[in-house]
Amino acid sequence: MQHYIRQDLSQDRVLGNLLGTAHQGLMIVDSDLRLVLANETAVRLLGLPADLVAAMPTLADLLRFAAERGDFGPGDPRTHVEAGLARVRARRPFDFERRDHAGTVLRVQGTPTQDGGFVTFYSDITEARRHEDAAEEARHVLEHRLEERSAELRRGRDLLFNAVNAVRDGLAIVDERGTIVLANGTFKRLFRTPERPELEGANILEVFETSGPPGLAEALEGLDTDPEIPCEFRFGRETWYRVSRRPIGADGTLTYKLTDVTAFKKQHRVLQRHADKLVKLLRNEQKINELQREFVSMASHEFRTPLAIIASNAQRLQRRLDKAGTDAGAPAVDAETLTARLGNIRQSVDRMQYLINRFLSFSQGQSGMLEISPVRTPLRPLVEAVCEHRQKVCETHRLDLDIADLPEMATIDAKLIEQSLDNLISNAVKYSPGQERVRIHGFTDGRFAVIRIEDTGVGIPKKEIPKIFRRYYRASTASGIPGTGIGLHMTDMIVSGHGGRLNVYSEVGKATTVEIRIPHSRNEAETGGPALPEDPENRPVEKEVAQ
Repeated sequence: MQHYIRQDLSQDRVLGNLLGTAHQGLMIVDSDLRLVLANETAVRLLGLPADLVAAMPTLADLLRFAAERGDFGPGDPRTHVEAGLARVRARRPFDFERRDHAGTVLRVQGTPTQDGGFVTFYSDITEARRHEDAAEEARHVLEHRLEERSAELRRGRDLLFNAVNAVRDGLAIVDERGTIVLANGTFKRLFRTPERPELEGANILEVFETSGPPGLAEALEGLDTDPEIPCEFRFGRETWYRVSRRPIGADGTLTYKLTDVTAFKKQHRVLQRHADKLVKLLRNEQKINELQREFVSMASHEFRTPLAIIASNAQRLQRRLDKAGTDAGAPAVDAETLTARLGNIRQSVDRMQYLINRFLSFSQGQSGMLEISPVRTPLRPLVEAVCEHRQKVCETHRLDLDIADLPEMATIDAKLIEQSLDNLISNAVKYSPGQERVRIHGFTDGRFAVIRIEDTGVGIPKKEIPKIFRRYYRASTASGIPGTGIGLHMTDMIVSGHGGRLNVYSEVGKATTVEIRIPHSRNEAETGGPALPEDPENRPVEKEVAQ
């Protein structure tokens, strides 16, 4: 390589000026990797001691000094020295950056020479990198602000979009040709189909005709000539919408609005039910007046017998007492006679009390005051208690109880179910005179608790079974047996109020079975229970309760 230097200048002078004014550090090693030249800038940038450089050490000595000082970072200094020597021995140019122990960023550029040596330039790029870092940080700040602004715009757009979609009303905007240019989520949910997943661009009347309820498209077309045409349509089973449209500009743009009027419809139905209930209450009032008249007639008939018994026994006792008081020789009233007469009076009073309570309960039910308040109740103990109480006052029959398969618990109104059971057991005893037993059998049939009361009494004619649940009705086979004709009617009202059924199976002169079926739990497994014998002539009766 040819170099050009003026002849009147020595090479040492030129080299000294060059090395002294260079902004880069320069270091040259020979083929033995011993230092040949290092300018002042290189010594300063590398932070080398002057005595070390003056001794013209080897490259390994210089690398070792820098490595032990920590210029190459953590790790074994020997490893750093070997890596630096290997880079030079490879005799390939290199260009890299490193940060020394003082934080200075140096650019190191090495080039091999023709004689086997190596020339290395050191440039202090700390300031340049600081500017680059500052520019990079500024760029990141700008990007962050831009992202925040974009995110804010997206949030605003999403908020507006979500607000429009959150409206329960369906909204759609169409141009002057009837083409949908915007539709919210509710509108799309009502009219979107798999064949037409996107409504934008479709004709709105075609959408109404193909995807809406029948008559919607025709009604909207008729709004131009008759604004009073009703535009309320049912979508699905329960949702109702009122459809309307308004112009929103002079260019023919229209907005279609589907207002959810389901709540209004429900309130209207509630008001209608209230009105119907008021009418029913008025009719009930009329029936109550009629019941009062019937009660007076029934009471005068039913109370006449026990009152006559009370009066007769009281008069006999009075005569015996009067005779004993005036005639010293007359026998005194013996205890057995007194007990019998008082027993008759007590039974008659109990009979009157029973009739009064029965009429009061029945009147409550007929006047709408019979309220059923079901709670979780032990069912089996309730049935046992009713039978135990009835057995104590019943001297003519034995109550056979078989309720092991009855559910332990049920959701019922305990007092009303207790009253119903007591009435049915009392009827079984009363209408089976001369017999010895009444059987009470309980079991589970699916979600129903079933209680059967079976007697072997007078029975009920088949054609009269549907009538025995009417108030005051008594079967022809009950002739001569005291009763009011309201017990079964009241029991049927109670059982029906629990969502159950009261079934009757009977044969005249042989037996009668009355069956209470009430739900006990909708979640219990169906276990089933014993079934009554199938008799095509004597199936459970669907009752028509007189109102």
